[in-house]
Amino acid sequence: MEPALAVEVDGLVKRYPGVTALDGVTVGFPTGKITAVVGENGAGKSTLMNILAGLQRPDKGLVRVFGEKVENFDPHALLTIHRVALVPQELLLCPERTVAENVLLGLEPSRGPIPSRRQMRQRTAGLLEDLGSNIGPGRVVADLSVAEQQEVVIARALARECRVLILDEPTAVLSPEESERLFALLRRLRNSGTTIVYVSHRIPEVFSLADKICVMRDGRLVKEWPTEEAAPGTVVRFMIGRELSEWDHEPAVGPEPLCSVRGFGGPTFRDVSFELMEGEVLGVAGLPDSGRNELLGSLFGAITPYGGTVQLSGRLLWISSPRDAIRAGMAYVPAERRTQGLLPTMDIADNLAVLRLKRFTRLGFVRWRALRREAARQAERFGVRCRGVGQGVGELSGGNQQKVILARWMEVKPRLMLLEEPTRGVDVGAKDEIYELLQQMTQEGVGVILASSDLPELLRVCDRIAVMRLGRLVGFLDREHATEEKIMALATGVEEGAA
Repeated sequence: MEPALAVEVDGLVKRYPGVTALDGVTVGFPTGKITAVVGENGAGKSTLMNILAGLQRPDKGLVRVFGEKVENFDPHALLTIHRVALVPQELLLCPERTVAENVLLGLEPSRGPIPSRRQMRQRTAGLLEDLGSNIGPGRVVADLSVAEQQEVVIARALARECRVLILDEPTAVLSPEESERLFALLRRLRNSGTTIVYVSHRIPEVFSLADKICVMRDGRLVKEWPTEEAAPGTVVRFMIGRELSEWDHEPAVGPEPLCSVRGFGGPTFRDVSFELMEGEVLGVAGLPDSGRNELLGSLFGAITPYGGTVQLSGRLLWISSPRDAIRAGMAYVPAERRTQGLLPTMDIADNLAVLRLKRFTRLGFVRWRALRREAARQAERFGVRCRGVGQGVGELSGGNQQKVILARWMEVKPRLMLLEEPTRGVDVGAKDEIYELLQQMTQEGVGVILASSDLPELLRVCDRIAVMRLGRLVGFLDREHATEEKIMALATGVEEGAA
């Protein structure tokens, strides 16, 4: 008879230079259940998952899987001996190979030295059918969506007879529809007896999916409940150790529009017109193919517009590059912060100072001491949690990386801030701090255009919401009348018009 707990963690400690990532964590994951592990970035969640998957070795403590003590913290040992598999945020697949080749990599059925492609396709098709997936085993992985690639990784784990499946932020880049498809798959796996450990920042999905919730903070397990005994507000308070702030502001509306856009077009949108007042937050909602993110990229000159006019502070602009946009008083935070918003190989100080480098340059030489002193002031002002501004920006959590980008822009005092998915992959505490920074900007009269797939976020921070569908702006909803249902009705074409 199997023990009640599939995985038992007892007194786990993991230290890095200057940091204690895990500080005596003791927790259990019930057999055949979905356990959610939540916490702010830096709480220790990923370190714990990496240890359970054999990617790291603890300094102290022990782990038991189905009653057997783990002696060898190695990915191969955890998977083949203990049947524990990890689905990481960055999916590790061979993109130019087929689905079948990825699923059965190292397990290829063969007669002699040559793998049997027919048997590989049959075996993979059976695994995918068990998952309720309709992906063809002969498809090339590079042609799959992120959601489909996740299914391939899960099928690969099942091919190795995994009994414990760990998922680390699996919905960070998925649409709501793709997320629901993943949830249905995970429920089927749970019902078939698989134990699932689910790491997420998204509290609503945790409550809809998990049987048990564990909260981590500062490397410790601070609370755990059966889901039916927990409440979202209580979970958040344990995560961040405080109450969330309220977004409550009156736009500093001037007598004239701050920004006026007329007949604006681009590669995936056309004939977009709107006005933005000083201190106003205008949300842009829509499905992934609506053109919402491309609209912001085109306003900033990162994507070449096809026509139309843009006025900022009463001045007609011609934006042909990001340099033109910055000179005009625009700032832009792209959705892909790691690849487009940061200098990932450089440190925090360099990332904070990149827009104001001339200020720290004399006779062609950079005054590094002054630059780093100013960067330290910025990091403290904007709440960037780091070991020092000489730390690599790539080592920061997602929330702190986003605060670096916002701090960089706020120091040059833009008139218009363009934000794409500003809190994607950011924990609830850092998200709250980012909202506070936005509130500071709007109180100073800065206009904000915020494109997001997170409908609760739009409803919380926006004064108006513009809804796009298939490249066209199809309606506006003001703060008092906007609901998720009304936004989706406009975004899907169920309802036309404006409230």
